[in-house]
Amino acid sequence: MGFVLLSGSGHPTLAGELASALGTSLGAVVCERFPDGEPAIEVNCEVRGESVYVVQPLNAPVGERLLELALLADACRRSGAARVTAVIPYLGYARQDRRELGREPLGARVMAELLAAGRIDRLVCLDLHSRAIEGCFPQPVEHCSALPALSKRLLATLKRPAVVISPDLGAVKRAQAFAKALSLPVAIVHKHRSSGSQVEATGVVGEVKGLTPVVVDDIISTGGTMVAAIRAVLDAGAVGPVTVAASHGLFVGPAYERLRGVPIERVVVSDSVPVPPGAPFTVDVVSTADALAEAVRRLER
Repeated sequence: MGFVLLSGSGHPTLAGELASALGTSLGAVVCERFPDGEPAIEVNCEVRGESVYVVQPLNAPVGERLLELALLADACRRSGAARVTAVIPYLGYARQDRRELGREPLGARVMAELLAAGRIDRLVCLDLHSRAIEGCFPQPVEHCSALPALSKRLLATLKRPAVVISPDLGAVKRAQAFAKALSLPVAIVHKHRSSGSQVEATGVVGEVKGLTPVVVDDIISTGGTMVAAIRAVLDAGAVGPVTVAASHGLFVGPAYERLRGVPIERVVVSDSVPVPPGAPFTVDVVSTADALAEAVRRLER
């Protein structure tokens, strides 16, 4: 395989692990700031005629990460790269894939158009919030998943009898996939979201009494959905402590403080974004380097 792998400032550790998994090294890149705050981007390796992969999750600060990715891609194309692929382990704005009130922007589409302006040819994404988000991109999207690695880690330490919990209707397919891998039943929590961070559980469908809950989702952001789901299943007779699994552990805002209020034994997440320090529970981080490396190999065959 002949390609160049670069990293933005979003997650250089993961980019380095991906480089190791692919048997290569990261190309030299400068991602700094001018005194006025503008990104100062410079690609200091040869990319002319090469297939270039730029690793950059769109974690906080999301807007800055997005702009940096677009600028890196533009720098590569202007330096003669044959093709630029964005490797985005966590795709920010993916939850803004529809308008609820009719007065909001379609953030996912705007994000996709900004990336297209950076002359990105393809994307590699991990566990998209919704596969329908691919329709926002004019470029092809290669999808890979942390679910096999997360399931394997859960399977090694699972306390039975247990039940997989979907914290809302949108996570049912994911919960079913985990349940199949773990040979467990599924229960579903019905929730009502009153704001971006306020969630209320309205009921549980499925048997949870006397079972240890494994709550699974794609993203843990402020923790509101997780807390509501955990309280709902415990009130329905589930037995703690609780295990939580998610592809993307953002843990932003009041997340740790909220999650401190429920009996979580451990949280298993992927390394799609750096996990913030200070968690009040054990955080078990699973590598996604092999899954991303396989996606790159597929594209380079």
